[in-house]
Amino acid sequence: MNERPKIRKNREFSKFTNMSETDEIKEWQTQSVKHKVAAVLILDGVPFSYNEENGIMFTAPEFYVEKLKHRLICAYGCSVKPIINEIK
Repeated sequence: MNERPKIRKNREFSKFTNMSETDEIKEWQTQSVKHKVAAVLILDGVPFSYNEENGIMFTAPEFYVEKLKHRLICAYGCSVKPIINEIK
């Protein structure tokens, strides 16, 4: 009778890991707000590497990178949109 109602959490981040086979995975690199980008990539379970010349390098589909930029501004306090470039 005194059961607490179950809270349904939004599973927005699980959408990033469920990619369809048509999504092309590309290589990306960034030098801007490296500490925040690295923290979000770790939270999402995205492997990345870092060196001083290239900065943070990771692989992900394009839709993930666009959502990542938006999340960094809205949720993680970046004052400007981070510059994340595709490696060709």
